This record gives sequence, structure tokens and C-alpha cells, in this order.
Amino acid sequence: MADSPENLSTTQQAQALQRNISAAPFSWKIRRLLWSMVEATLYRCSFHTWSNWRAFLLRCFGASIGPHCTIRRTSHVHYPWLLKMGEMGCLGDDVRVYNLAPITLGPRSSISQEAYLCAGTHDYTQLSLPLVTKPITIGPDVWICARAFVEPGVTVGAGAVVGACAVVNKDVPEWTVVAGNPAVIVKKRVLR
Repeated sequence: MADSPENLSTTQQAQALQRNISAAPFSWKIRRLLWSMVEATLYRCSFHTWSNWRAFLLRCFGASIGPHCTIRRTSHVHYPWLLKMGEMGCLGDDVRVYNLAPITLGPRSSISQEAYLCAGTHDYTQLSLPLVTKPITIGPDVWICARAFVEPGVTVGAGAVVGACAVVNKDVPEWTVVAGNPAVIVKKRVLR
């Protein structure tokens, strides 16, 4: 039976309390606060078609955004300075880019509505649950379909398609279609 908090040693209790301490540098916290205010106002309240405006705002906070990108006003980017987006990329409605580590989107890649790119997790084998971050790389011409979840450290190869609601916990080969939880290869992607 699992130990209850009362049965933990003093050392274990002290380790557990460490989870309340953020590992982010103070400068990141200030930038994050400023970005949160900009995102909640100028970003979210902009016109639906103003992708260039939202790209400009992201660039002001350190993002690398290529030309002709579509960025929906309901998308959310946690740390803009850790986002790199190639030309003609797309962040759809309600996309979450939880980039505690760098997230790179290749040219012409599309992240559909409510998809979640998560570059951070916790080491559950320690009571302090230390943060574990790993970059995510999305290759060119990739389509991440609606409500898909991409885990930390994953690389999605060029031309791949991640099906709706898929959970991607390992690398996806180029020009394949994956689906399911956990995502598995369904077939090759063949262009007509």
C-alpha cells in the first residue's frame, strides 16, 4: 500500500515540497507574464484574419515565424521564444503549444484545432516530480489532425499525418499516417 503523507520521512516530505519551486529563470517569468497580458488582449482580440499581426506579436517575444503563416487567435503559445515555425505553417483554433522546450514546425505544416504539442512532463519516480523537458520537431508538410496529442521528445517526419485524437509517444516516420492511442502506423501517405 502506498505511503500516506503522514508516513513519509522528513527527507521525503522535503523532497515533495520541492515540486512547488519553479525551475524557470526569473527573467523567463517576467517575459511570460508580459506575454500572457499581450496574448490575452492584443493577440486574442485581434480580427480572425489578422495572422500577420499575431505573427508579429510572437516575433516581438522571440519566436521565429516564417512568412505566410496562418495563426488563429484562439491558439496558445506558452513561451514564444521557444517556437520556430516555417513558412506557410498553420496553428489552428485552440491549438496548445506547451513549449517548455523548443518546438519546431517545418514549412507548410498544419496543426489542426485543439491539437496539443507538449514538450514537458514530470519524473513521477521522484516525490519532487522534477520537470523533464524535451524538444518536439515537426517536419515539413506534416498534418497534425484535430485533438491529437504529441508528447515530449517526439519527431514527426516530413509529410506524415497524425490522425485525429491520436496520442504520439514515439517518433513518426516520414510520409506515413499514424492513428490511435498510442499512435501506430496505419499506412503510407501517397500523394496523387
